[in-house]
Amino acid sequence: MFSVFSTLRNLCWLPALLLFALLVSGCGQMDDPMSWFRDANQSTFDVKGPVAEQQLHLFYITVWVTLFIFIAVGGVLAYATFRFRQRSGDSEKPPPAQTHGHPLIEIGLIAAAVFLLVIIAVPTVRAIYDIYELPEDDDMLVIDVIAYQWWWAFEYPDKDVTTANEFAIPVGRKVKFNLRTFDVIHSFWVPKLGGKIDMIPNRDNWMWLQADEPGQYWGQCAEFCGESHANMKFRVFAYEEDEFQDWIEHQRSEAADPPEEEQMVVEGKELFRSRGCVACHTIRGHDAAGLAGPDLTHFGSRRTLGAAMADNTEENLFEWLRDPDGFKPGNLMALDTQVQNLTDEEIDALVAYLKSLN
Repeated sequence: MFSVFSTLRNLCWLPALLLFALLVSGCGQMDDPMSWFRDANQSTFDVKGPVAEQQLHLFYITVWVTLFIFIAVGGVLAYATFRFRQRSGDSEKPPPAQTHGHPLIEIGLIAAAVFLLVIIAVPTVRAIYDIYELPEDDDMLVIDVIAYQWWWAFEYPDKDVTTANEFAIPVGRKVKFNLRTFDVIHSFWVPKLGGKIDMIPNRDNWMWLQADEPGQYWGQCAEFCGESHANMKFRVFAYEEDEFQDWIEHQRSEAADPPEEEQMVVEGKELFRSRGCVACHTIRGHDAAGLAGPDLTHFGSRRTLGAAMADNTEENLFEWLRDPDGFKPGNLMALDTQVQNLTDEEIDALVAYLKSLN
């Protein structure tokens, strides 16, 4: 008797769960209850490329199959619970005849389970082969991705371009990403373009993606990699072909020297050298060739800073230089005594210099 009441009590949660689902779906527009999920910056429901589209299709197949199983099993359980519940006076009656299985039902259940697994397995295997087999494309772009704690380097080996935490791809072209990590395990993930791929030390990995529409796509590390794992983000900008080629030409160029009349910018450049920033960062054309930190050659033209943590504004850059550890806990700049001892006037000069690097 206790088990019957326990089962009924658990079933009482079903209306509450259904009500919660309706409330969540109500966060979007009434005519499109899924809009709340799709409008998120890292939504896997708002797919913008063939890899993500195939993975979303596989997800929906799995959801519908498992939903059918849940309804079927839950329905039989609910029917049995109410149909064969103990009623008043049943304790005086003899128990019903006990049977040990039914071969036809058991074989049928096994066949149904195998059939449902096949429904999921066939598109899963097809998707694995499609995603993990590099398409034949003579026009494919290659980008080397190197993950650090906690930022990203992006190199275009065929274009002689290196950038950090932001990169661009052409719309409609397949892109192969060669994935490597400099220190610990990371994971490369652009939700709207494709799933996650781990980056393991001493092991090369790769994936391919394609953006079908121009736009800005958010990405991040999807494998816990230390104190600032949640702050290890990046941006992907998908441009039309002409705009992408312009971006490549701009990134390939060296940083221009600051005009002598812009005294604060000139002072910032000197501070960048005297404070030892050149030992960690590269600025092509400015005698800075460090490798420990991001390439800053065209930092001023980037839209974000701190591995896409914040918009690249003068105010945010000032706060980053004033308190690197507070901005991003655990980063290497916070350990540099030269950075810790900067005055507000020196920070203003460095901000002016870095923002001039367009």
